[in-house]
Amino acid sequence: MDKEIFDYSDYREYLLAWIASRPNKGRGLRVSIAETIHSPVSHVSQVLKGISNLSFEQAEGLNELLGHSTEQADYFLLLVQLQRAGTPKLRARLKTQIEKARAKRLVLKDRLGVKSELSREDQVIFYSSWHYVAVHILLTIPEFQTKEKIARHLKLSLKRVTEILEFMMNLGLAELKNGKYIVGTTRIHLGNDSAMITKHHINWRLQAIQSLEREDFLDSLHYSSVVSISCEDVTQIKSVLVKAIENAKNLIRDSKEEELHSFCIDFFRV
Repeated sequence: MDKEIFDYSDYREYLLAWIASRPNKGRGLRVSIAETIHSPVSHVSQVLKGISNLSFEQAEGLNELLGHSTEQADYFLLLVQLQRAGTPKLRARLKTQIEKARAKRLVLKDRLGVKSELSREDQVIFYSSWHYVAVHILLTIPEFQTKEKIARHLKLSLKRVTEILEFMMNLGLAELKNGKYIVGTTRIHLGNDSAMITKHHINWRLQAIQSLEREDFLDSLHYSSVVSISCEDVTQIKSVLVKAIENAKNLIRDSKEEELHSFCIDFFRV
């Protein structure tokens, strides 16, 4: 979808657009919706045609299927309430709430804006979990530019991926273009003097442990050794490893984006 839920004032139009944007134009999704809200498919068709309305309980159930963040879920419920409102006065009150929600959304985007690089506060969130870095790099691979495919590949909930993508879009780290999420223009650089560098290293070392526990040795390379060497050779080995990193980075820079890999090297004094 090129639009987000906050661009809609009618939940039916939003649902129809969401269905149309899915693979095979959403074939079979009406059945999934019916199963989610515990209702016949005929009721789903009547809802989408404007003959019937979702109940609040059904709308809440759909929030999970749609992968809404908390903010999106609240807005979706407001749209359902608007369509169910029985008096002009109530409709007017709900429309005011909807406009306030939209205005708040715009203020948030203006406040965060598209930045040239992440602030200290943004870095704390971005490096709080390996999820953010993984999602950001996955966006460079055409195969993983929808939140459903990202969630499936990283084994994360749709809601979690939605929240991460919203955070990144607000900061210019990601963009929604022609129904696909792509990398934005905001620059990321985490120097060795950053307060978050330790957290970043820990995040990916923990993922290395997970890789060992999965025993996926055909697709990974793990090497651990404890050695006793001279002080002079320590410097030479560090030089060899730095050169290897530079060579690898040159290959990575020119490599076609197809798979997500973690690249970690450890060489330290015990």
